[in-house]
Amino acid sequence: MQQIGRYQILGELGRGAMGIVYKAQDPAIGRTIAIKSIRLQDLTDEAERERLRERLFREAQSAGILSHPGIVTIYDIAEEGGMAYIFMEFVNGPPLEKVLLAEPAPDKEILLGIFRQTAAALDYAHKKGIVHRDIKPANIMIHEDGAAKVTDFGVAKIVSQQMTQAGTMMGTPSYMSPEQVQGVAISGRADQFSLAVIVYEVLTGEKPFAAEYLPTLLYKIVREDPAPARRLNPSLGSQVETVMRKALAKSPQERYENCSEFINALTIACNAASGWVPLPRGASQNMPTVGSEEALAATVAIPEPKPAEVKPPAPPPPPRRRIPPAGEPSHVLRNVALAAAGVALACVAVFWGAQRYGAEPVAPPQDKPPLENAAPPAPPLLPPPPPRVEQAKPVEETKTEPPKPEPPPKQEPRPLRAEPVTESTFQLTTNPAAAEVIFDGDPAERCVSPCSMTLPAGRHTFVIRHAGYRDAQRIIDTPRDTGLIVDLTRALGTLSLISNPPGLTVIVDGQTQAQKTPATLTLPVGNHRVQVTNGNDRQDFVTEIRDGILTSKFIEWTQ
Repeated sequence: MQQIGRYQILGELGRGAMGIVYKAQDPAIGRTIAIKSIRLQDLTDEAERERLRERLFREAQSAGILSHPGIVTIYDIAEEGGMAYIFMEFVNGPPLEKVLLAEPAPDKEILLGIFRQTAAALDYAHKKGIVHRDIKPANIMIHEDGAAKVTDFGVAKIVSQQMTQAGTMMGTPSYMSPEQVQGVAISGRADQFSLAVIVYEVLTGEKPFAAEYLPTLLYKIVREDPAPARRLNPSLGSQVETVMRKALAKSPQERYENCSEFINALTIACNAASGWVPLPRGASQNMPTVGSEEALAATVAIPEPKPAEVKPPAPPPPPRRRIPPAGEPSHVLRNVALAAAGVALACVAVFWGAQRYGAEPVAPPQDKPPLENAAPPAPPLLPPPPPRVEQAKPVEETKTEPPKPEPPPKQEPRPLRAEPVTESTFQLTTNPAAAEVIFDGDPAERCVSPCSMTLPAGRHTFVIRHAGYRDAQRIIDTPRDTGLIVDLTRALGTLSLISNPPGLTVIVDGQTQAQKTPATLTLPVGNHRVQVTNGNDRQDFVTEIRDGILTSKFIEWTQ
């Protein structure tokens, strides 16, 4: 491919799942740009393809109003032959994804600077009512002068959603916020969460949420807390861990107010931990964790024992056979004696039992008759009564009673459901005022800003038109969105004046310009009266300036 529209292709910058990114040049003004191509024909469903094309153009138009040094500017968008083309600012440098893999690793102050610039760009977009939704290292470009620029505002979100619906996975969503996973309403704090995931990965060398299967990964993002950053990188202080815990909070309300506040807190926490270093990817697996002996040895000087003090354990002595000394009986004789003693004790026990529980003892023969006053002989000892066996009680006949009727279940009062909101009032303010606003393409639903409109609940689109300014388009969701302030961008074009001879004075609409021919002037859209003077001689003409278009005029001065 040699040309797309009027742009001349200079080469390829990269390839993705949906198309190719080209490096091109605008021959009209000699500007180098990047062109991102998206294959719409990959979607076989014609209705789905048309829906994607409409959303892609709408989001690109919304992102086109962003004018910030930390955001890649979108110049134009077009469609040709089943392909959509987005013409954007060319960044002469790699994405952060490649910077983090480079050797040597970037300096920690450079990384903090990249985070600070990215946060400022995101906050600017959030104030304009635009959320990126796909912040990741591949979407942060690093210019050769070190400037960070966020790319793919509004575009990557649509492409990834449509590719997922078509059955193609656009990588693992490791940088998504919990509210994105759950499909609820999001704000700029969703981008803050994604930026915090990048910071965590840079500091520890590991992603805070990782899993082999997508459902497990999504569950971890929504339900589980990541491992403390200091456990993976002991050089980080406890303050860094506190900052990361807040930025990675599951609830958006628990995070920082904006991205810049998060990065400022991170910078203070990192400066408080002297000697902290970021880790390359995968390096934390070889690092000692906080609380281990290696980590303690890295932070506390533990004296090593002297070699003389370290004694190896003595081996156990081999079993030895004891030889009895002379005169000592052998084990056999001792065992026989012990057995005999045991038998004797058993006999004594039997005899004692017979005396205790058997018949009366045998009396020795009496040589004399018993004395009259002698006490009567003791009664014989009776054996103990046999153990009493308790007879089982007869089973009483159980009387079956009819089951008692159970009381009816207690009905809890049903909570009152709030009636769904069917209509709400939306307030719109523009700068400058007096702009015409048309909602949902219906000329009957129009107002002049500042104004209020009563709209049914749901998604709405409106276009803002003002003479001398570019049309602005916004998407709202009522009743969630209650109001918006829109700064309009002036519609400007360029006038190039070249004369022979050069050095002529230029007057536009009665005002003398500081530049002399050759001159390049940026003028508002519309008709302008131009005068070129050479001494007392003058040439007048009227030129039409169109938005984003370069108009050239060559003036040949004849004597």
